[in-house]
Amino acid sequence: MLANPYRDGTQEVYWIVGVGLTRRHATAVRPGAQPAGEWIPAVCGVCVRVPFATPHGRLPRSVLVTERCRECGDIVADRGFRARDWDF
Repeated sequence: MLANPYRDGTQEVYWIVGVGLTRRHATAVRPGAQPAGEWIPAVCGVCVRVPFATPHGRLPRSVLVTERCRECGDIVADRGFRARDWDF
């Protein structure tokens, strides 16, 4: 069951590791709804590429990435966004 991001009026953002990056950025664009390799904006204004899907049975490399963009983190906290990690 998919979460309804509008159920209580709080914006939901997704922490993703874009293609070629080593830290997570927060985006309001639902990454799974975009094609792999598509450029999407992070809340800090940087554009990141949606990662490619991990083959079935493997652990996504991004699961091990815990470092987050400080600017995205400040914006998420200041605006009270609900956030979740999104790994492919």
